[in-house]
Amino acid sequence: MRIRLWLAAAAAAALTVVPGSAGDAPARWSAEKARAWYDARPWIAGFNYVPSTACNTTEFWQAETFDPPAIDRELAWARGLGFNACRVFVQYLVWKHDPEGLRGRIDRFLAIASGHGIGTAIVLFDDCAFGDPPQTEPYLGKQRDPIPGMILPSWTPSPGLKAVTDRSVWPDLERYVKDIVTRLGKDPRVVLWDLYNEPGNTGMGDRSLPLVEATFAWARGADPDQPLTVSIWSGALANLNRVQIELSDVVSYHAYADLEGQRSAIAAHKKHGRPVICTEWMARAQGSRWATDLVLFRNERVGCFCWGLVNGRTQAQFSWSSPKGAEESKVWFHDLLRRDGTPFDAGEIAAIRAIAEAPGIPRLRPLFDFPVRDTCVCVGPGGAYYLIGTTGHPTWWRTNEGIRVWKSKDLVAWEPLGLVWAFERDGTWQRKVADGKRAIWAPEIHYIKDTFWIPYCVNYGGTGILRSTSGKAEGPYVDIETDGPLTGEIDASLFADDDGKVYFVFQNGKIARMKDDMTGLAETPRLLKPANATQVGFEGAFLFKANGMYHLSCADFYQNEYHCFVATAPSIDGPYGDRRLAIPHGGHNMFFRDREGKWWSTFFGNDDHAPFRERPAILRVEFGLDGGVRAMLR
Repeated sequence: MRIRLWLAAAAAAALTVVPGSAGDAPARWSAEKARAWYDARPWIAGFNYVPSTACNTTEFWQAETFDPPAIDRELAWARGLGFNACRVFVQYLVWKHDPEGLRGRIDRFLAIASGHGIGTAIVLFDDCAFGDPPQTEPYLGKQRDPIPGMILPSWTPSPGLKAVTDRSVWPDLERYVKDIVTRLGKDPRVVLWDLYNEPGNTGMGDRSLPLVEATFAWARGADPDQPLTVSIWSGALANLNRVQIELSDVVSYHAYADLEGQRSAIAAHKKHGRPVICTEWMARAQGSRWATDLVLFRNERVGCFCWGLVNGRTQAQFSWSSPKGAEESKVWFHDLLRRDGTPFDAGEIAAIRAIAEAPGIPRLRPLFDFPVRDTCVCVGPGGAYYLIGTTGHPTWWRTNEGIRVWKSKDLVAWEPLGLVWAFERDGTWQRKVADGKRAIWAPEIHYIKDTFWIPYCVNYGGTGILRSTSGKAEGPYVDIETDGPLTGEIDASLFADDDGKVYFVFQNGKIARMKDDMTGLAETPRLLKPANATQVGFEGAFLFKANGMYHLSCADFYQNEYHCFVATAPSIDGPYGDRRLAIPHGGHNMFFRDREGKWWSTFFGNDDHAPFRERPAILRVEFGLDGGVRAMLR
């Protein structure tokens, strides 16, 4: 949260850290203690929280406007998305007016949050002021109504900018800090203390530095079990940055940046040798993206708190520069949900739930301790599940690698059925067209017409289909075309429609009906292209039918990384609507329905930042009222 953006990477690069602590504040935690605390916790996936019914921290916490029903409802939504932590700002003025009441309301908030499996990071002071004109001093009672078109237009600092430099007020500020931290310093519902949000903002600069040092000393004196921190936010505040790092138990920062900016910030802050937590991120207009950035945080094991959850009186859909009366942009700046809980962007919600492993998403862990690419699952005779994939990277050079099949009764334990096809098969077309690039990849397995079929492709050589002559998944298999490929392209797939017709689907969503005896194509291929699909990187086409709608899945690149998109149509020939991000960081996603009628997607991670790099995983999916595919919602 800020008036203008300062990249955290620049701040971290400017730091020259001097060991020890400032003033008379007790020493911070050792790096070893900080790491032990952090390693004992699950990865922090959090959000900054203000109830949709509150315009600022006074309205959040004062008795007249504190809103437990809204908090309970909205934190339930947050947990359903997979979040496990929130960051909240407390207002000093509310404590000064009603300390006992505020303590009770904080306790009630912590009870609601922990009841939903959400821990809380607490902020005690804040220099930010917004609106036109900015409100630099907090006040009790009815708050200024939000100004249309502006972000956080009623926000006020804590304790107020005058008190930051008025040392006559500091004894009361000390009592406030010690009261809150002493009461909650041993409370497991509190994740950490982010003592002072963006000190120096609203033109305060280094004038906030003495209060930062004093706040650390007061909080440290309460001997909390949780770590203390103040987040780096501005590259222009070198003195403040130095002291914040010197005194913080864990390093925290703000970065509203694109993926590469975030990556640079993480690398810079990790140089301090302590756990790193990003306490503010996610501004879409600044290049932040859920599907890529959240995976970066997870893989780097950097805790993160996005700005915003439910859009409301803070009006965080508007940008920092949005003027009075501005119209709402088609792309929100912050926030995820509308007041009724519906998402601003369903694709983002699917990405968050998949990456954060939200409740109700039983994702299988990597099934094997070696790479298995381009997996597919089908249901065979007796309701058994069969999984296919290629081993190797991919399967050139080594003749003992190729297409393998596994069998399962429960989608958890998998019995290997062995290698069913490899490149070295004398007398087939594969060796003739591959021209030394010996690779078999992207197989699928289908049970059609009382036997198993394996569509596959040879590296830049063409597509083919294998048929099991025994009717069993382990084969033996023969190629239906011994003299040449079905097509000269890649990514072969099969789709059996309800009317018994079987279709061959391949690169870029091309399709052709198979002959009734499955010995070849019965027609010239045609293109089923999603409305806004590009021809570059659009691969792994897979057609399936659910709830009376046809769904065309493809793998494509977004923000320089691989994701699964799905377009939907009322008939097999379309028209297909705009493709939507369905599953982040998937490659060659295939979809299947289990014995109970539930839908799943099997895929493997296919980019450097995916949690399942080259490992197969299975994810439950469902279909929205508009027919779109989603990661399963609770």
